[in-house]
Amino acid sequence: MRQNFLNNYVVWGWCKHAALRMSVLWWFWLLGGCATIDPFANLDEWKEIQSKNFIVYTNAQEKVALNFVKEFEVFRATALKITTIPPFEETVPVRIYLFKNQNSFAPFRPSENTAGYFIQGKNYIALYAIPFEENPQYPIVYHEYIHYLLSKHPAIIPSWFNEGLATMFETFELNRGLVTFGNPQYDRWMFMKQRASWIPMKEFLSDQTNYHENNERTHAHSQAWALMHYFIFGNKQNMAKLGQYIYLVNNGYEYGEALLSTFGLTPEELLQEVKGYIAKETLPYSTMKLDDIAIDHHHHIRALKENEARQVIQDLKDLVDTFREKVSHQH
Repeated sequence: MRQNFLNNYVVWGWCKHAALRMSVLWWFWLLGGCATIDPFANLDEWKEIQSKNFIVYTNAQEKVALNFVKEFEVFRATALKITTIPPFEETVPVRIYLFKNQNSFAPFRPSENTAGYFIQGKNYIALYAIPFEENPQYPIVYHEYIHYLLSKHPAIIPSWFNEGLATMFETFELNRGLVTFGNPQYDRWMFMKQRASWIPMKEFLSDQTNYHENNERTHAHSQAWALMHYFIFGNKQNMAKLGQYIYLVNNGYEYGEALLSTFGLTPEELLQEVKGYIAKETLPYSTMKLDDIAIDHHHHIRALKENEARQVIQDLKDLVDTFREKVSHQH
């Protein structure tokens, strides 16, 4: 089972005024040692791989890179299926920088402990090609990509839904043709089961919760995870009711009224239901065969010319340098 490794990762965002910002989940500002390797070394190794929804720039081995592309396409298709977001064409494909190893990635780390990140607004993903067991870099990228997909939803999505579903997708896994979704993060589950001070559901459903205050006693992301896990797996009828709930609150219903109309529960009763669900000895999760998920396997590979590779790399380097400069002025 994948544990909760989120605390070590960094989420990138792009502000409305095009100023770079970073939300750090465990505030590691260790900038030393990031610029000791030439970022433009071995430009002849760089390739471009275009799939239906992603464009990957990589200096990793072709087989490794193609496996990454496949996993991200499967992840996207699974996410759309579960979130009920209507299929949409990526007018500008999400760009993935896949580095062959940690040393190659080092000049592009915004901090020493960063293993992977998603730059919101630009829709860039950067990580390096190391198996999950050796370097658990996927959860934060999966989490932020779900936020990106939910931004395409035609409905207004509440924050607890957005954060809860993104947190659930952190443990997504594709292994030997089998997709796993919803496998509980053990540390997060035990925290909510044994030590959490739960946020009142009235406050939670009305989106008054601050998700940037990562206080362990009232860990908002963990409660959002628990609520969404209950909605998705707690009862077969829950997902249909949740869809109706979202429809009602998007059409003027107050959240408590919508909850009572769809689930027949008050916020206080819902909180007790979720607590009881999380207190179980085991929690369910879903598995799907890859054959049951419709994905487009077509892709195009080409070697980049030296000037193309340099420009592609420079684009990411400029963003990282801008961020480092802003952080140095803040500390």
